[in-house]
Amino acid sequence: MYKISELAQLSGVSTRTLRYYDEIGLLKPAQVGENGYRGYDSEQVDRLQEILFYRQLGMPLEEIRNLLDTASYDREKSLQLHLSVLK
Repeated sequence: MYKISELAQLSGVSTRTLRYYDEIGLLKPAQVGENGYRGYDSEQVDRLQEILFYRQLGMPLEEIRNLLDTASYDREKSLQLHLSVLK
């Protein structure tokens, strides 16, 4: 489990950005403690990686959320696209 500050450091985005992503429903933490501290597990780390990939391609946040939340979204196909863009 990653704290918000750890995930921010790992990903290179600010804690403010992660809070905003939570606010708009793009990246919800795995848990929020009674103290308000957010915790992220590997599922959220993977989703953040996909979000950052699509942001790098210039896709608006709302479109990213809609894409990732559709039932037909294929994570494997997305990762293959990511790999081809990196090459």
